[in-house]
Amino acid sequence: MRTPTLKMAVAAGVLLASAGAARAWVPDMTNAADKASFGQLIDIYKQQAKFVACAVKAAVKCEGAGADPAVRECIFATASGPGLAEALASCESKVDYMKKSATDDAVTDYEGMECPGDSSDAGGVQRYDDVQAWQAAHSSTYTQLDALGTLSSVLGVAAGKDVKTLGKDVGELSKYGQAVFKCIGACEGDTKNSKGNGGTTNETTLCSFKSTDTPAPAMAACRDAAKAKMESKLGPNGGTYAALIPLINNALTDAANNTWNINYGCGVP
Repeated sequence: MRTPTLKMAVAAGVLLASAGAARAWVPDMTNAADKASFGQLIDIYKQQAKFVACAVKAAVKCEGAGADPAVRECIFATASGPGLAEALASCESKVDYMKKSATDDAVTDYEGMECPGDSSDAGGVQRYDDVQAWQAAHSSTYTQLDALGTLSSVLGVAAGKDVKTLGKDVGELSKYGQAVFKCIGACEGDTKNSKGNGGTTNETTLCSFKSTDTPAPAMAACRDAAKAKMESKLGPNGGTYAALIPLINNALTDAANNTWNINYGCGVP
């Protein structure tokens, strides 16, 4: 069940390695420097989404060119499979966290955004040296995509899904994941209190879809609309994946935290 397995990675929507949230950055939108830095951060978030979509598309194409339709032959972490390494290199080449640089300096840009991301699993939140070091770390996404692709296959096979039906189902789950990720981005980038007000509020739960958090009403409405659309498309098949939805929501929130919830004060490189 090749293609459906790999497409599920987008459904899960894990765009970055998870990090412990430090706190939300509250930029002063009347300050030109803060406004420019916030614009750069929003652009980076959009690039992250496009990067994963590109990577999964490459893997789906790779599986289609494989020799055995019953075996998963294309693995992200090792870039193994027909043409996958070249395709992933192309995806990587399109990522440029300095594209909308606020200062034209990688260190100053990074510190201007209050040092997003976590460079270590040692506990707490450790900054990267600069924007380029943070960008280089996003390839850790591959390991997560492989794991989530395997999970989707297990669920589908356990439910007795044929390849065609499973492919359709995970396509709808994929759309749900992308829609929810956009909800989080809209909330985190909102400075006018219309989509959750995450941009001007030092609160890490307003734009969160974790099962233990209560998101802002606008965020909940955005998520619920995406879920209702997905369920209407899945129909009777929806129950098969009910247990996966909270995992997708949690994973999306963790991924977003690595961008929006920052190392306040930036700490020591």
